[in-house]
Amino acid sequence: MDNTLQWFLSMPGTSYLWLAFIGKSYWNKGFWMHHLNTNYLDFELVTEGEMTVQCRGQRYLIPAGSAVLIPPGESKLSANGIGGCRKFYLGIRGLILNNNLTGMSLDKVCVLNDFHNPEFDSLSAALWRMTEEKNLENIREYCAKVYQMLLLLSHCAVQQPHPEELQRATTFICHHLADPLDLTEICKASHCGRSTLQWQFKHYMNSSPIRYLVETRMRYAVTLLENTTLSIKEIAQKCGYADPLYFSNTFRNHCGQSPRAYRKLIVYSRKDKI
Repeated sequence: MDNTLQWFLSMPGTSYLWLAFIGKSYWNKGFWMHHLNTNYLDFELVTEGEMTVQCRGQRYLIPAGSAVLIPPGESKLSANGIGGCRKFYLGIRGLILNNNLTGMSLDKVCVLNDFHNPEFDSLSAALWRMTEEKNLENIREYCAKVYQMLLLLSHCAVQQPHPEELQRATTFICHHLADPLDLTEICKASHCGRSTLQWQFKHYMNSSPIRYLVETRMRYAVTLLENTTLSIKEIAQKCGYADPLYFSNTFRNHCGQSPRAYRKLIVYSRKDKI
């Protein structure tokens, strides 16, 4: 499913700031899109599943409920997650954007974790409606709302609390759940020292790198138990555990029951709904 709205105009003022597009789409797992030399700021809000963004040699994982700001230039977007990826997106282009990328902190990729913003919801709904209507009498109001959106996204980028090292660490962990990771590997991938990275996890996430790793593995295990028929041994391996018994004990400590018992509970609950 792809529902993209566009409205192109060659009128005085519209070159200063305009929406390149606004839309909603669903991508099947494995679907990807490579953007070359774009001239717009790309905003992507993932509502279901996961999406990966590759830009300027870095890789970012965008889970459901989070958003990402991608500056003009080259980037690659791909759908992760077992069920694919559902997202809302919009693009802003124009001279005002081009001349203020750095000053508005929009010149680099910014992941907006747990993105919930009522002002954004109101503005995006208004822009969607006005793009559908394409009423020439509303051009001034349309440009004003695009500018409001740009200022809002700039504010979100400035206020985003997670440092780049922490973003790289969490993304690396999510992409290497099956590998035998330790703190040294995570620090190396995030280009950050041990003490600094540990402080960032504690300060921003009330966790530690290893604790975050284990919790992410357990969430992935739950997803596999609920949505696949893989054996417990296979799930353990995909979650980075060579010993199925150790995996089961870890799962029990985090979820209150064994993987096998959890799967049975899910199966029974689904039968009750039928």
